[in-house]
Amino acid sequence: MEYEAREYERNYRRSRSTKDDITQQTDFITPVIIVQLAVFMLIFIVFFCFYKKQNETFKQIRSFYVNIMQQDLAAKEFVDGAKSVLNFLSEPRMLKQNDSTVTDSNEVLNGAGGEDLLHPDGNASFSPIFLSAEIVKPVESKRITSKFGFRMNPVTKKYGFHSGLDLAAPEGTDIKAAFDGVVKTASNSSVRGNYIFLQSGNIRTVYCHCSKLLVKEGDTVKAGETIAKVGSTGQATGPHLHFELIINGIHYNPEWALEYS
Repeated sequence: MEYEAREYERNYRRSRSTKDDITQQTDFITPVIIVQLAVFMLIFIVFFCFYKKQNETFKQIRSFYVNIMQQDLAAKEFVDGAKSVLNFLSEPRMLKQNDSTVTDSNEVLNGAGGEDLLHPDGNASFSPIFLSAEIVKPVESKRITSKFGFRMNPVTKKYGFHSGLDLAAPEGTDIKAAFDGVVKTASNSSVRGNYIFLQSGNIRTVYCHCSKLLVKEGDTVKAGETIAKVGSTGQATGPHLHFELIINGIHYNPEWALEYS
């Protein structure tokens, strides 16, 4: 009986110790789970607020996500896209349309606009390009107000694909021909404003929202020749040049060739 009593007592202590261990583990896990749930809910609320407000940060993140999901991106393109998002998050003022950046003449440069492609598939490419012919920057501007790719149109407020670059510059700034070529179109539309199509072999460059055209259809021009003046005609929020680079019918990102920094 004595042996059985000690055994019962020992089992009781062991059982009580096991229960204590389980209780301690439960007490430790519970706050961890609560913290994780709280963090998840906070992240969810933040992104929900971004979505509801449709602010520039959420638009940039969504644009990057859509680009990845819809395009067969090379590793460099993916890295460049990720860097652009990180740069935007650290310095969001660089892409906001209401940016108060000013020039030496104290003129606010935030012009953007233009039409977007409804169906970019097959008509646009994010692939890097390297041109054998030297290209002339159409305007000496480093103020890119709307990049190539998916965006929220600053005029129509609709989501679409921007087929070129919007380069803000003061009204009347010289617009130069990017290549030697022939003026295929020099016209006007309610969206593009005063615009020029310049054909250079299999390359077509497009210049939109000009205040004044200095060439006409059929004219032959040299690279670097002034062909128009910067303006805000058509769909535009301010003076800028909408510039497109089209090779064999495909829109490419002009930044690859122009190397604006």
